[in-house]
Amino acid sequence: MMITTNFQLNIPSLRKGEKKAYEDIYNEFFGVLYHLCLNYLHDEKVAEEIVQDTFMKLWEIRETLNDQINIRNFLYTITKNNCLNYLRNQKISLKHQENLKYLEMQFNYEALEKLGNYIQFEELRCKIDEAILKLPTELIDTFQLSRFEELSYNEIAEKQNISIKTVEARISKTLRILRIELKDYLPLIYLISRILS
Repeated sequence: MMITTNFQLNIPSLRKGEKKAYEDIYNEFFGVLYHLCLNYLHDEKVAEEIVQDTFMKLWEIRETLNDQINIRNFLYTITKNNCLNYLRNQKISLKHQENLKYLEMQFNYEALEKLGNYIQFEELRCKIDEAILKLPTELIDTFQLSRFEELSYNEIAEKQNISIKTVEARISKTLRILRIELKDYLPLIYLISRILS
């Protein structure tokens, strides 16, 4: 799987306060950051507010940015920290409640902490590629036909001269293996949800 972008930053224009440069960055990264928040907080309104705060911070400090700044990591770090702060507050309010909501929030908090600054799309792509390449050849072939060439199970069965049940079994086995191989990157599962759904 390839995750690529032709997006070009214009830091000098952003520093000058040009709205077009700011809007380009907003449009490029809002969706990714929003889904990161939503993955942890499970609250659309809070997720949107946190991401909006992230971009407000970017606008406020735009004049201090240098041309070498990694905007993606910068935005991600602010968003991540805001999510952690929110979860910390929620943990405090829920700490006396022995229920699943608290346990889930604790898990999300710990997972987000461990994520650190790892959100590099190229690195994630490499991890996915490596995980796929570890699969047996027959699983790789069937999986690629399903997820990358978007063939139906019937079409795959005909193309590989196997039964539909065999196709289903291979896809199911592949997904189980990939989930185990990529368990450390589950917080980023929204980025690859099309593959691992």
